[in-house]
Amino acid sequence: MTRTSKKTMRRGISPVIATVILTSIMLTIVTVALFYSTSLIDLNRQTMEYEYAKEQLTYVATALEQVAFGEGGSRYARFSLTSTGISLLPSSQSITVYANGVKVYESTPLVLQVCGGPLVTTTPKLLYPETGDLATELSKVVAQSGEPIVIVYENFTGRACAFLVPRLRAFYSSQINVTEGSTKKRYNYFILHIIELKKGTLGGSGTIPIVLRNTGITVDEYVFYYSSVTLTITVGSKTQTISLTGPDADGSVLIVKKAIISISSS
Repeated sequence: MTRTSKKTMRRGISPVIATVILTSIMLTIVTVALFYSTSLIDLNRQTMEYEYAKEQLTYVATALEQVAFGEGGSRYARFSLTSTGISLLPSSQSITVYANGVKVYESTPLVLQVCGGPLVTTTPKLLYPETGDLATELSKVVAQSGEPIVIVYENFTGRACAFLVPRLRAFYSSQINVTEGSTKKRYNYFILHIIELKKGTLGGSGTIPIVLRNTGITVDEYVFYYSSVTLTITVGSKTQTISLTGPDADGSVLIVKKAIISISSS
């Protein structure tokens, strides 16, 4: 019996082909690594720039108070606009204020907005004042004495954005005796503070200054033969009523003090 031996012939891969395959694999790995490392670098850069912009926006909130009703003059803050953007946009809702049935103010306020780069994300958060609840502060159209007249918060609306929103502030000031004819009468004085932002020239790239300038203050006085003042504020379709009270008096005076603040990059 004859046993036939079968030999299996195996061919090895050509060294040239092996080199090409290995090179292709290495190039793919390097390309993927470069893509993710570049994306990570961009994400860190955009996040850092957005965080810096938020810090500057909270500074603008405190500076705005000083420019409007403090020392006056002007203040500025620097923003880096490599990946972030800054704009001054009209609010989606107008505001109307009545005092004891008399219209004392009506406007569509402007909102200062800073948005991060496309890789940045965020969640709704109150930035200024540092304590408090976002929903509560957003619903508070009129602040009390000692409370900030602007709030700063962030939200994700297609992009991570932070918003500076002015609001009103109303409070009891003092009681003053006034002589009318030969009769002495007592009047309670109340003050309504309003900040109205005005758009100046905004533009530029890189790091630019955002300048706040007090361009004027208007003061209007309303006299009522009531010891208190009832403010009715309509924002969009919502209405709030706030009562300002003081000691017993023969009447009251509401001082409406409006500061017009220009925001520009020059």
